[in-house]
Amino acid sequence: MSSIYYSSYLTKQLCPSENITVSFHPHPLRRKDAHVTPYCCMGCKEKGLGNCYQCEDAENCEYHLHQKCCDLSESGYSSLKFTFLKSKKCDFVFQKEAVGGGHRGCDACGKEVKGWFYKCKICERPHYLHPCCAHLPIKLQEGKKEKIVLYLKAKTSSLCQQCKKENVALGVRGWFYVSNCGKHCYHVGCVMDMAMENFNKDNNDDHPYLIEETPTDHGRKSCSRQTGAIRKSGLPKVKMIKFLTAATKLVISMIISAIFGVPLTDVGVAFYHLF
Repeated sequence: MSSIYYSSYLTKQLCPSENITVSFHPHPLRRKDAHVTPYCCMGCKEKGLGNCYQCEDAENCEYHLHQKCCDLSESGYSSLKFTFLKSKKCDFVFQKEAVGGGHRGCDACGKEVKGWFYKCKICERPHYLHPCCAHLPIKLQEGKKEKIVLYLKAKTSSLCQQCKKENVALGVRGWFYVSNCGKHCYHVGCVMDMAMENFNKDNNDDHPYLIEETPTDHGRKSCSRQTGAIRKSGLPKVKMIKFLTAATKLVISMIISAIFGVPLTDVGVAFYHLF
C-alpha cells in the first residue's frame, strides 16, 4: 500500500467521520456502533458487527457498510502483502468488481467471496480475500497474569481445535490463529461459524456450549491435551465434559474481537450464547 493512500486510510481509521456521502449510494451515511445487532455489509456482502456506516434514512433503507469497506472504497488503490504466506511475493489489490464469473473463495476463512474483495495480482492461480479478513491483526495479545499471544498463520503443524482438520473448506487450508504456548489453534473460518451460530440460537436455549477435556493417565485434567473443541451438551459421548476454561474462552473472545472489530469487553455481551 503506498504511503499516501496508507496515510489516508489510517487517518480515517483513527478519526472516522460521523457523517459521509459516497458516490455509490444516494443517501448520506451515518456512523454507527453496532456491537450487539448484526448487519449485512452491502460492500463485501458479509455479516458485520463492529463499527459501520448506516443509511441516514434507516427506517426505509437497510444499507450498511463496514467501516473498513467504506474507507477502502473512498481511498482508491490499496494493496497488501503478508509475510507469513509461503509466497511472500503475493500482492493483494482491493477491487469492487470481478472480471468474469465463477466461484471465488476467501483464502483466509474459506467462505465464498460475494462482494468487494482483495485479489493477488501476482499469482497465476487466483487468490482472494474478504476485506475484513485481509485486515485481520497479525498478532493478538491479552491477559494480565498469564499473557496469551496469538499469531495469524497460513500454515501450522497443529489441527484446528474446533473442526479437528487442517483445511477449513474443501481444498482451502484457511488461516489460523495459533497461541505462543501451542495449546490453542483455531481456523478463522471456524470461529466465524461459531459466532454466526450464536446469533441463530434460540434465546430460550438454556444449554451452554461445553468443551471436551481428556484426563491424563493419573486422572488429572491436562491443559496441554485439552481439545478446545466446543460441543453442545448431549451430543457426543466424551470422557469428561466441563465448561469452557478461562484460557479457551479468552482465546475465542480475542479472535472474535479481531474478526468483527468488536471491543474485547463487548464480546461476552454480543455473544452471550457462546459463553
